[in-house]
Amino acid sequence: MLKSELILRRVKIRGNDVMPLTLPADDHYLTVADELIRVTETCAGHTRGEFNDAIREYEGDSLDYPIIRGLAAVLVNRCTFGENGSLVNPVELRTDLFRQGPVTYKQDLFARTDRAQAVAETAARYGLTEEQVETNFFTDLPEEKLLLDTGDALGPGDLIVRYNMEVARGLLYWAREVRITVQDTYKDVFKYIKLFKLMHTISPGHSGGYDIILHGPISPFVKSTIRYGLQFAKFLPALLLCRHWHMDADVQLPKSPRPLRYTLDDRTELHTHFKASGTFDSQLEADFAAEFEAKYGGAKRVWELNREDELILLGDTVMIPDFSLTHRKHGRRALIEIVGFWHPRYLQRKLKKVQEAGRKDLILLLYESAKVAEGFFKAVSAGEVLVFSRKPVIKKVLAAVERCAVLPTKVISSS
Repeated sequence: MLKSELILRRVKIRGNDVMPLTLPADDHYLTVADELIRVTETCAGHTRGEFNDAIREYEGDSLDYPIIRGLAAVLVNRCTFGENGSLVNPVELRTDLFRQGPVTYKQDLFARTDRAQAVAETAARYGLTEEQVETNFFTDLPEEKLLLDTGDALGPGDLIVRYNMEVARGLLYWAREVRITVQDTYKDVFKYIKLFKLMHTISPGHSGGYDIILHGPISPFVKSTIRYGLQFAKFLPALLLCRHWHMDADVQLPKSPRPLRYTLDDRTELHTHFKASGTFDSQLEADFAAEFEAKYGGAKRVWELNREDELILLGDTVMIPDFSLTHRKHGRRALIEIVGFWHPRYLQRKLKKVQEAGRKDLILLLYESAKVAEGFFKAVSAGEVLVFSRKPVIKKVLAAVERCAVLPTKVISSS
């Protein structure tokens, strides 16, 4: 994350709206980005203090210093720093030296021990050279950490893209409330909401998809503002994993007399660095979809198979069934969840969600070798449970769909 002063210098306020200023990938800034990357690579193996000095030297008296510092901060956040190979515990070494004080560079009437003598005596006690004492004196401080790894290869254009994202998501550090509409890729969105422990409310959208309200770091519901603010701002790249989305946020910038409106949608030029989930979570799911399309797909299909296109709202969490089957003529729908090889704790959570869902249109396809008895799922499920040994029998699944499918109804809300 960028420091607040680096974010605030890259925002534009127009009336009641605020927006991040996009840094163009023109010749000038591509050159700056490339030179900063080269400075970083040159400093590999040097201390963090030396790295910081090199960045300051590059910056000089440039009027672009907020941008240079921002680009450099992105590079620093990708770096790995480690211990400087201390030969002795630096805290013990400092304690030993300081006990001999006060010392001066030269002996005088008030100090009989000068610095060189204190270092020499300490070196003798630890079996070190005087130079080794000097180099190990502060090796535990951040400035003395070594730059061990500069991260994966990054081009100048990629650095600018990442910098623009850091500025854009940094604005959310001052968000009171963020209202989001998502039309797809629900699993990834909720994975990151859960990962960052964001307070949220979910409801079905008026035009499809789902409306999500995220309670921001300056919301009256939040106490731990600083930590939560950092987590909150980290979320934005997850939205860009969706194909269709819209965000509308209330942001209260420092020293601003009023909240400002911050909007983004899927037309943005921003790019995410988050990794999207794979199409399928398991080979069982991939094989099921492929076999269904091969046998019952095509122009004459009766049921349309879709992947993870509906949420079941369960209090403070959600369940996202693996598939839905929708009748192309009548619109009736059934949801399908495949339960295969999983850890016992996963199965326990799945059992709880199935029970809380209470959906008659939710069909469970249970692998007979899953580490839970068939009766447990049948006892808690309102819908049908089909057991298979090697793979689901599509014909039997469709028969269950015919029995369980219902016309979709709107759920009021969940939070």
